[in-house]
Amino acid sequence: MLTTCKGKGEKMSELIIALIVIILAAYLIKKKYDIKLVMFGSGILLMLSALLMNKVILPSESSSGVPFFDIFKVMGNLFTKQLSGASFTLLLLFGYTAYMKAIRADEKTVSVLSAPLKHIKIKALLIPIFYLIGNFLCIIIPSSSSLSVMLMATAFPILTSAGVSPLAVGAVIATSATIAPTPLGADNLLASEALGLPVTDYVFNYHAKISIPIILMMAIVHFIWQKRQDHLERSEITSTLPKLKEVTDQLPMFYAILPMLPLLLMLIFYFVSDVNLGISEVIFFSLMVSILCEVIRMRSFQKGTAEIQAFFNGMGVGLTTVVAQVVAALTFVEGLKILGVIDLMGEVINHLNAAGLTLTLAFCLLALFVGLLSGSGLAIFYAFVELMPSFAESVGISAISLAIPMQFVSHLVKSISPVSPTVIIISSMMNVSPVRLIKRTIVPVLVGMVLSIVLTYVIL
Repeated sequence: MLTTCKGKGEKMSELIIALIVIILAAYLIKKKYDIKLVMFGSGILLMLSALLMNKVILPSESSSGVPFFDIFKVMGNLFTKQLSGASFTLLLLFGYTAYMKAIRADEKTVSVLSAPLKHIKIKALLIPIFYLIGNFLCIIIPSSSSLSVMLMATAFPILTSAGVSPLAVGAVIATSATIAPTPLGADNLLASEALGLPVTDYVFNYHAKISIPIILMMAIVHFIWQKRQDHLERSEITSTLPKLKEVTDQLPMFYAILPMLPLLLMLIFYFVSDVNLGISEVIFFSLMVSILCEVIRMRSFQKGTAEIQAFFNGMGVGLTTVVAQVVAALTFVEGLKILGVIDLMGEVINHLNAAGLTLTLAFCLLALFVGLLSGSGLAIFYAFVELMPSFAESVGISAISLAIPMQFVSHLVKSISPVSPTVIIISSMMNVSPVRLIKRTIVPVLVGMVLSIVLTYVIL
């Protein structure tokens, strides 16, 4: 009896400590503290609490010998694991994207794909067509902030001069770089590794089956909702758009293909042959082709290779943003594991009715809450995707069915958070408040979120 009481008391203490740390973390995120710092700090605080409760941080065979320093060894192990796995491929993708930006090939791609919009006669169709083009561009340029700036600089003037409402265009841009099925996306790389699948299988066999119908439905909802909002508000918007440099007009037309080259090669080898080609090889090959194009265009080896440092700088950006964020999130989860909260969650889930749906909704609401506070729910998705195989097994559902709705909500929430970089960039370039832009994005986004849960259970 004493043992049972002690066990219940210990579990209650673990839960109270976890709730205090989570509430503190939410408060700091609301106060706009860096989310990486908050997650690292929360994880360390949870592990310190576990240490004070005489819990083991690391098993004896991998311990440093000093329990306190085991906390930091856990963090070091997480960095080592990430840099030797999918995160290294992620760094290469950041590097390649940065190199495309340095040689302005990405601007050429956006310019080429957005130019035909001005030839469409039925202006009402511009909104859904532009939304679909924006999602296609997201497959090639996964960074929502970069894509937003480029679309505002190229497509925005074309569409507004054609008579489309500026707020409608801004809303479409804000919702474009979200759930497009791309094997080049950081979230897809990390999710596929956690779920034990090749990234191409995860994206083409599972993700795309859900994301493509949602994108098509959101295009229709955008058409209806933006038209309705245009009738309700008739105000002028003064935009302060950057001018793309004339150098993009001087670039050869085939430069528009270079940002798409890794994706095209992966699609060709995935559908046409049985060759097991990895993303790393594709990126290195694409980089060499791009450098060769620059050397030929510049007619000088020295000038043609002048921008190569951008590739390595881009890898550094990937390390300091996404990879650091992933490790910070995993540190937080490790703290929860060591404290015993994850095991406690597993016990609770096993006793729930309709546990699979309940768990899915809980993860989605968590991503929505954190995303609204921080501008992105991806940090919390990175944290929990590692645990989804074990959670899914305990409730008898597929881990993929658990991961995809949370992943989509984590992305879509960026379009309705007033502190999201995408919303801030677009609203500031349009000289409107973030709230006015969010009024235009909230209905399509909510439809997308609900559909992500419904379609996952219907299709997968």
